[in-house]
Amino acid sequence: GKRYNMTAWANSHPGGSKILLKFHDKDATKAFEAAHHSAEAYAMLKDFCIDGDNTASNDHQVTTASAETQLEKKTWRGRLRKKLFTKEDPIGVHKYLGLFCLLNFIGRYAQMYFFDPAAGLGTRGHPWFSMACLLPHALLSLTSLIFHTVPKERVVGKPMIWQEYRVHNIIFGVRSVVTALAAALAIRFNNAPVARNLAITFSGACVLLANYGADKATEKLRAVEVESTTATMPYWDGCSIETQKKFKDFYAYCQFMATLACLSCGNPAWPLAVLLAIQLASLLMTLVRKGLLSARGYHYGYTASLVVPYFVGLRSMLFTQTYEFPFMLALAYGMYQLRRRGVSKYALWIPVVLGRLLVGDKFISYSAW
Repeated sequence: GKRYNMTAWANSHPGGSKILLKFHDKDATKAFEAAHHSAEAYAMLKDFCIDGDNTASNDHQVTTASAETQLEKKTWRGRLRKKLFTKEDPIGVHKYLGLFCLLNFIGRYAQMYFFDPAAGLGTRGHPWFSMACLLPHALLSLTSLIFHTVPKERVVGKPMIWQEYRVHNIIFGVRSVVTALAAALAIRFNNAPVARNLAITFSGACVLLANYGADKATEKLRAVEVESTTATMPYWDGCSIETQKKFKDFYAYCQFMATLACLSCGNPAWPLAVLLAIQLASLLMTLVRKGLLSARGYHYGYTASLVVPYFVGLRSMLFTQTYEFPFMLALAYGMYQLRRRGVSKYALWIPVVLGRLLVGDKFISYSAW
């Protein structure tokens, strides 16, 4: 077989660098084929082939030995930095945006739970500053495109980011940001009828366009037709089929709740609350890829991020003394059950969006925020 020097690309490998070190100076043919790599992965091999070049081979041996020696000598801080910073993002733009967003989530959730249920996006606090703090969340999603080594196919056996998932994450992340801004801006214009109607129409259009955009991304990027971004997510060894089903059912139901939160155009904090799970999932997947988190840890962490917005809804219900949140819970459950029975997502969402436009603000407590 041929020999390959993967040193320069090891830290970008979707399965982590350890698997490459495991096959150092060994035949990795069977393992490579068993992983069902994409055509793009096979095409990349020629860039790393060192056969037929003795100088390259010798350099490879020296470089590999030197790299291994340096790796052993590095402190835990150096190893951690190497895991967190990549050549594609050398100054850490994406990382620092992620840190800001994580801190913003902590602060906004503290507001939603204990102080202002609108998280500063309404008439209390500093709404313009709060709205400005939403923009880095959109940038965080968009800057994920700087990473060019994201595999086209899902990595077998571990929950890691692949191209289809990344585009979905960007679409639904930006959807949450712009619908939160729409609701907040309507409040800034004193909830004037024109402002409210524009915000509701805009939110409805965002919901439908996000679904359409996600479908087009799947059509272009999905390598295996039977897969899904959530339903076929890998689990840990020993996880029973029954447990997997419970996770999958909850994930699917929460997708309906998240979309309704963006469509509601009531409390501007609701789209922000559901954004946590969207953006935290990418962080958790990255930690899995870098060997800092297990598959079990990913699913537990992601589930927790899906649960916390429900307490925001409960707090909002108690604050306004209305039943918008219970209605959303029931509507999401009904839509989820219909979707399970094969009803098209557009047959579900187009009537709901039209109904939201027709109902307007008759049953929405928008003035409370």
